[in-house]
Order: sequence, then C-alpha cells, then structure tokens
Amino acid sequence: MGSLVRGGGGKVRSMPLSLPRIRSITVDARNPYTQAQFWAAALGFVEDPRYPNAPEDPEALIIDPQAHHPRLLFMSVPEPKAVKNRLHLDLQPHDGREAAVARLQELGARVIDDRRQPDGPGWVVMADPEGNEFCVERSPAERGDPAPPRTADAGPAIAAQRTEGEGEMLAAMLDWSRDTVLRKVKGTSPACASAVPFSSASSIAGIVKHLALVEDSWFTERFAGRPTPEPWVGIDWDADPDWEFHSATSEPLNDLIAQYQAACERSRAVTAEHDLDDLAADTSRPPFNLRFVLLHMLEETARHAGHLDVLREHLDGTIGA
Repeated sequence: MGSLVRGGGGKVRSMPLSLPRIRSITVDARNPYTQAQFWAAALGFVEDPRYPNAPEDPEALIIDPQAHHPRLLFMSVPEPKAVKNRLHLDLQPHDGREAAVARLQELGARVIDDRRQPDGPGWVVMADPEGNEFCVERSPAERGDPAPPRTADAGPAIAAQRTEGEGEMLAAMLDWSRDTVLRKVKGTSPACASAVPFSSASSIAGIVKHLALVEDSWFTERFAGRPTPEPWVGIDWDADPDWEFHSATSEPLNDLIAQYQAACERSRAVTAEHDLDDLAADTSRPPFNLRFVLLHMLEETARHAGHLDVLREHLDGTIGA
C-alpha cells in the first residue's frame, strides 16, 4: 500500500503537454512595423520588451499585456496582399460596435462590407492598412450576453468565532477557506472543470481532488495514524506524483466535490477528538502537533482557493469573493 506522505505542498506541478497551443498568429506584411503599430493600437497590445520593434526590422512582434491572447507576429514579404484572407480575426469590442468601427477607421482601417442589420444584429467587415480583412462584432452588452457570474459571498458564520479560543478560531478559519473552495467551484461546467489552461497540471477538478488528498493525508493518516481512505489506497505515487491532478480531469466535478466534503468531515472528526498540543501519530518525520496541521491546512486551502479564483475568471469569467 502506498503512503500519502509526499513532497512539499508548494512544489510546482508540471506535466508534458500532448497538445500544442497557439503561441503566435503570424501575418505576412509589406511593412511589419507599421502593421504592428496599427494592431497594437487596435487591440491594446504592446511590444515585447525583450524584442523591441524597429522600422527597419524584417519582423515586428506585439503581445497581449494581460496574456489572454496569442502574440501577433508580422513578417516581411515582398509582395502585397492579392486575394481574400483564408483566415481572419473577429473582434468583439467592449465599448460597442459603432464606437469600435469609428475608432478603427481613425487608426487607418476601412470598411469593405457592412453586414449590420436594421434591428441590431450583424457585423462590419473591415481591412487593416495593408488590406487584411477582419470583422467587428457587437459587444457582449449589445448581444444581450449575461454579465460575468459572481460566486456567492462568504456567509456570516465566521463572525461568531472571532473572539473564541485558539482551537475554535483555527477550525473556523479553516472551515471558512473550505467553504470558499466550494463556492468557487459551484456552477463550473464540465469543460471548464477539466481544462488545463496553463503549463502546470492544475485544473479546477485537479485542485478539488488534491485538496481532498491533503485533508486525508494530514489529518487522517499522518496525524491520527488511521488507515488510508479510498481512493488513495494502492496509488503508485512514485510512478505518477501528480496522480490526483491527472486522474481528476476525467471525473465528474460533483463526484470530486463530494469526495472533498467527505474528507473534510473526516478531518473535522479528528480535530474534535484532540487538543492543539497533541502530537501526531506519524513518527517518520520531526514531531508536529494538531496546531501545526490546522495552520498548514489553512494556508494550503486558502492558497488553492486563490488558484481556483484565477482559473474561474480565466476560463468562464466568473468573479467574486
């Protein structure tokens, strides 16, 4: 049976990515520098400070300062654009379609096909200074898209514990962070739950399963010395140290939430049976007491709740406490 004793909780988790991501969109240009200037102004992109652009350079690079979109790389070619693009960009402005079209015209774009309809829908086909087509759609508000959802605000339960003793306060603060985790993942779609948008193995599903693991690892196994709960029995952690992250993306999020809640209940039971100064049953490492476990798990849970906050906003726009 494999033990749940593992490396430090703060290590960077990485995995080989089997699928490529779009790093750059490369555009042929007669004048890369002026094209980069136009599109930087159009999109709010900036130069990469590591690779500043110059008028005489054969290429020009601009990047999204918020890192939401691929880079745009303009490469010098001798011939002008001759035929219609096989690939174009669709822009969705924040400030409304009409205002965006007017601003782009001021920057040097021109309208080549107006697909706007009298009752509101439609788009405008425009061309940049070298004739590359792109479309301007309606803004989210003009389309009637709902505003980004918000996760529910924290409840008032923690208020009653602000003047309690140390043990009660630590347990209450940990429960507050656990509740934050549950609020951050509520309503997540299956696609967003399993998405791995960054270079690490982190996903919403993976973080929830990881938090269930560390609850059982620290409270049930390491501190209380009780048998390893399912589903951690028999896992070959040496073969896959990030098994909980890799396996979670194929599991329903509701199942992972239930697994996390069950692990938290086991941890609460252990906490209720001991005093803060009681020492852990695990003698394979320097001695530690329940106070240390509560403090460590408070830090661990709050840190991963922050990761979930970033993932939700990045993947589906959900914001909130």
